[in-house]
Amino acid sequence: MVNNLPRQTMFKCLPFLCLIIHYSTCNEYKLRYAAVIYRHGDRTPVDTYPTDPWGEESFWPVKFGQLTNIGKMQHYKLGQWLRQRYVNFITDEFDPEAVYVRSTDVDRTLMSAQANLAGMYPPDVNSTWNPKLFWQPIPVHTEPEVNDEILAMKKECKMYEKLKKVYLNSEVYKNRLRQYEDLMDYLTKYTGRKIRDYEDISSIYSTLKIEALYNFTLPNWTHAVFPDKMKSPACYSFTTATATPAMTRFMIGPLVKHILKQALSVILGDSKLRLSMYSGHDFTIGNVLNGLSVYNGNCPEYTSTILFEFIEKESEYYIQLSYRNSTEIVEPHVLNIPNCGELCPLQHFIQLYEDIIVVDWETECEEKYGWLLFFCGIISLSFLYTIVEAVKFYKKKDQYSEEYLKSKLLLNRL
Repeated sequence: MVNNLPRQTMFKCLPFLCLIIHYSTCNEYKLRYAAVIYRHGDRTPVDTYPTDPWGEESFWPVKFGQLTNIGKMQHYKLGQWLRQRYVNFITDEFDPEAVYVRSTDVDRTLMSAQANLAGMYPPDVNSTWNPKLFWQPIPVHTEPEVNDEILAMKKECKMYEKLKKVYLNSEVYKNRLRQYEDLMDYLTKYTGRKIRDYEDISSIYSTLKIEALYNFTLPNWTHAVFPDKMKSPACYSFTTATATPAMTRFMIGPLVKHILKQALSVILGDSKLRLSMYSGHDFTIGNVLNGLSVYNGNCPEYTSTILFEFIEKESEYYIQLSYRNSTEIVEPHVLNIPNCGELCPLQHFIQLYEDIIVVDWETECEEKYGWLLFFCGIISLSFLYTIVEAVKFYKKKDQYSEEYLKSKLLLNRL
């Protein structure tokens, strides 16, 4: 069977095969740490519109905004897929020191994480506590959304709100939105709701898409605009929260910093963590992809998943980003990191995105100090790389010591 595969396909599969067998034969690759961000599974509409014929909860299997049985199964299967991907990287039994799971404080994301873990960690002989129930409890951590700048990305930040206001009032934003004026007027007329921007279009698009998935008959007026004319502006809505480097810094900076700190702690031997999983929303996926300049313009589907995989090769460390955007179990495609490629040296990755790696989020969010700390953070990170390169030049030590030193400096900086 392998002999029948095209050579190009075999080469594309090689890095993934090396991860699967955990360098037992491909010993030049060694997976050290992985962070997985996924969207929740199938849900009912979060909200409907005034003229929606399906706007009553009685038409739906569960209350509005809740995870459905379809969504539970989607994540159960995703959990099984993650188990297979990391089969020789994590133990069969859940290890709280090696695996960490976090969710936004929303029912559908918490339940998605639990369904995912049910597929990932079916109970074995030692962990079976009820012979009639093929399930075991696995901890899922969360934080109230108003206190969560890392995953929910909803904690108040005055500096971000100021930057967002400037962007929304910019000619760049207004000129692009202007091309959808006829669409917004049309939607306003037929939905009974004032449609003003991309987010409003996305809200109606999402509701119609869910109703279509459930085979509900859509109103006749939708045929002229859904899905074709609505899809592009709806998907563009996932770029507006991270439209500028400064906005991106406040929006996804805490999450990127959090993942990098965990990875560096593992590399330095300070942590036994191997896998972190984050249960979020479509905007979580969209913000991260667009903030890292790898968003392809397609709306994140249910269970869409971003993989951050930190790989060691010959005592050097790399990061590989992969993405799967389907409700079906499909293999992710490796993302091409701008100016770095598919297998990006970790130090170079941090340097590329230094302007979005937040230094002190709480302090920078204060309008009084935000701009000053933003520029000071970039300057200090640049100075750090100068030190690293100087040490690299003068210290005649083995490669692992050099890489260890670089990791230590970067971790202290983060």
